This record gives sequence, structure tokens and C-alpha cells, in this order.
Amino acid sequence: AERGRSRRAFVMAVTRSRTGRIPTRRITHDDDRAPLSHDGDQKRGVSSSSTSSSSLKGDRGSIALLLLLYTLQGVPMGLSASVSFILQEKGATYAEQGIFSLASWPFSLKILWAPLVDALYVRSIGQRRTWLIPLQCVVGATLLWTAENVGALISDEGSDVRTLAGVFFWIYALLASQDIAVDGWALTMLSRENVGLASTCNSVGQTAGFFVSFTGFLVLNSYGSVGLKGFITFWGFVFLSSAVFVFLKKEKPVKPGAVEGVADSYRQAVSIARLPAVLKLCGVLVTRAIAFSAAETITTLKLLERGVPKQHMASISAMMTPVSLCLPLIVARWTGGPRPLDVVVKTWMFRAVAALGASAVVLFVPAGVGDANAAIPWAYYACVFAWTSVYAGLNTIHFVSFMSFYSRVSDADMGGTYMTLLNTVSNLGYKWVETSTMFIIDAVSEKRCEGLRGKAAAVAAAAAMDKATCLAKGGRFVSGDRAFHLAVLATPFIAYAWLKLARAHINSLQSGSMGKWKVRVRN
Repeated sequence: AERGRSRRAFVMAVTRSRTGRIPTRRITHDDDRAPLSHDGDQKRGVSSSSTSSSSLKGDRGSIALLLLLYTLQGVPMGLSASVSFILQEKGATYAEQGIFSLASWPFSLKILWAPLVDALYVRSIGQRRTWLIPLQCVVGATLLWTAENVGALISDEGSDVRTLAGVFFWIYALLASQDIAVDGWALTMLSRENVGLASTCNSVGQTAGFFVSFTGFLVLNSYGSVGLKGFITFWGFVFLSSAVFVFLKKEKPVKPGAVEGVADSYRQAVSIARLPAVLKLCGVLVTRAIAFSAAETITTLKLLERGVPKQHMASISAMMTPVSLCLPLIVARWTGGPRPLDVVVKTWMFRAVAALGASAVVLFVPAGVGDANAAIPWAYYACVFAWTSVYAGLNTIHFVSFMSFYSRVSDADMGGTYMTLLNTVSNLGYKWVETSTMFIIDAVSEKRCEGLRGKAAAVAAAAAMDKATCLAKGGRFVSGDRAFHLAVLATPFIAYAWLKLARAHINSLQSGSMGKWKVRVRN
């Protein structure tokens, strides 16, 4: 269940690419014939070794502010994952979960307005503070409004999923804009020797924010220590207070002519997207998640539907956090070579076979696992964690391999736009599959009402009962498992077919010279 709704939010949150602006200059073609195998050896920015040995003197305040801002970015992401769990507990259908999953799309679309955030600002306030101060205030106000209305939006009688999706879509759009501004500010806020710590602040901050608002909230909520309204209200005030710290932080003035025009930024992105090599890579990225969609999207929801307590799922997710953070370092020896996508090709079918474990963990959920007085099934949870670790390992290897390839082929002269474009397509490749899978599984699954007590005729009629009637009678509206299991069993076959079609294209993408990845600008 590692790549289910909540885990996907976490992984994307802590591994997103930077969107800092890199000025464009005219490209020469002296190194167009340089082989791809040597491009990754070029120096890109400040090395981690120099950063680790440098002094933090003068940057401690900046690092603290970056950690605060990145942590706040992770909080609404964790909240949306918690809300998804609560919706499932309240009887939401997979189609409704699909609607709610649309809320996280702004992070996959932020390249559409990233040039605006970079180029439009009030000089007297500062390039980044112009955006961050109002963004923090608007997010805080939105959270306070959500807290006041959450009781009406989420209830046992039926939840207003469309309104919830709209509210969180708005919050995610604000956070995506904040992410653009914070990433850009980090490049000038920190000293040159410590600028490499920006990505560390991002990873640590968003991980902490997601952990507190997902695992922390679900565990505390299960013991009655905090309610959703109070939790959201607290973070709403924290967001409003953070605007004060942004206001007090001085920003370096922007040099005249240093900021690229909006039209030039969009023109640059279009030029990159039209490259044949980029188009071929995009084809690979938007189709690679299809085979694993059922195992990664539905498994967690199925476990909740089977009665596994949400706080237990959150605890397993928390245990996966160090695994998710350490694995990229462990697999770097394989993903950092001259042909990082070879690792994907060689381990693709292992991941496809491992995905079959999704059916097993759903089939063997212990009876009565969610009962108040039931003993905790430690052996079952150990098996779930073991399977999650294996699948997460293979999944992380593939994710890091593609990220390594993006860094290898991105033109250094337009690296910010290049990397943002590739990561946008990569994220879209996951998001459209995630949302589509929820709608398709919901459409083909049989529905039934469970948990009714009373006359046998009423229970027998529950199979044909609609959701509103089921919830009104105190039942639970659930979907059958057949479509899910069939989709999971089809994973190895779909993965094999994709690999047969994509292998030649992946090999060609890693062959040849750097010239095919460069935008040629005529003088």
C-alpha cells in the first residue's frame, strides 16, 4: 500500500524538483557531440562536500525560516491524506476518492504559472516576499474557513466531496505558488557555500510537516486527543503567524535585468517541449505508471474498507519514512551511472511481480481487525510492512533512476525550466493514472451495504441499496473486491507489454550525444 493515496503525496512532496530560475543565454554547440555518459560529470552548482564542510555562521536564521516554510508546505499535504482516510471511513466511493485526488494536481501543473511568480513583483517589497506574505495569509484564512465548515463537509450521513476537493485544490495551488517562491528565494537567501542545504531543508521540512499532519493527527485523533476542526484551526493560525517572519526577513534586491521576462520563459519551455528526444521521454513518462495503478492507488483504501484502523495504517506509513529517505542514498551507486534507466529495465518485472502482494495483503486481513477489543495482529502487520518495504525499494529505485536521468540530460543553460518541465510530465503521468484508476474501479465494481442489523429481508435487500439509504440506516457502503484483484493480477502482463514497447525507446534516449537534448537558438 506504499504508493497509495497518502504515500504518493509523501513521496512527491519530499522528492519534487527545484523550480528556481536559471537565466537563459544563447546556446553554443561546441559540446553538442559530448556523449551522455559524460554529461552527468559536469559540475552543476555547489557540491555537497563543500556544503558539508562549510560554516553555518550567518545562515542559521535563513535555514530556520526555510525549514518553517517547507514544513508548512507539508502540513496541508498531510491533512489532505488524512481527509482521504476519513472519507473512506465515512463510506466514500472510489469515484469520490477520484474526485478528491484532483485536489493535488496543482503541483503537477505549476510550470504553467511559475514564470509569473518569478517575473511579477513589487520592487520595494522584494521578488519573493511579494508573493509569500499574501500567500501565507490566504492559506491561513482558507484553513480557518475549512475548520469552521468541516463538520458540514464531512459527516456520517454523506460528505460534500466536490466542495472538499475544490477547497484543497485551492490550497494546493497556493502551496505550489509558495513552493516556486521559496525555492527561488533559497538560491539568494543562503550564502554560496551553503546553498546546497536548500534541498535538505525542503526534504526535512516537508517530511516533518506531512508526518505531523498525517501520522500525528490520525494517531492523536484515534485516542480522542484532538479533532479535525481544532487541528486545522491551529495550523491556520500558524500560517498567519508565519507571514510575520517572512515580513521581518530582509530580501536581497534584484539586479536590473536579472529577471527573465514572462514571454521569454514560456517561449523557452515550448522550445524544450518540441525536442524529439523530450517528446519520446514524455511518452515513456505518461505511460509508465499504468501497470501498477491498482496496487498503488486502491490497496490502502481497500485495507481501510476491510476494517484496518486508520491509525494503524498511519503507523505503518510512519515506519516507512526512514526507508523512503535512506533508499535514495543506498541505490545511488546503481542510479548514478552513465545509463541510469538500465536499472529500471532490469528491475521492472521484479516490481510487477511484487505488486501482486497487494492482493495478498487485502485477502488476508484478519477478521475483526477493527473491533475495539480486538488484539493487534502483529504477524499480519509485519507481513504488510515487509511487502511494503520490498515494493517501496523497487519503486524508489525507478523513481530515483528517472530523476538521475533528468539531471543528466537537462541543458545546464536552462536547467530550471528543463527540470521543472520533465518533473511536471512525470507527476502528470502518476496523477492521471491515479485519478482514472479510481473512477474505473468504481464503475466496474459491485456495490453493497454492510453492517445492517435486523430483519433478514432488510439485510438481503442491502445488495441493491443506494449509498444514501445505506448510510441513513447505519450501514457501510462498500465496493466489491473482484475488479481490484483482477486489475492487480493483470499487473505483470501489462508491465511486460509496456517493457516490450518501451525498451527500445529507453535505450535510444540513453544513446547518442547531448546535442539532441539542446535547444538551438538562431542568432
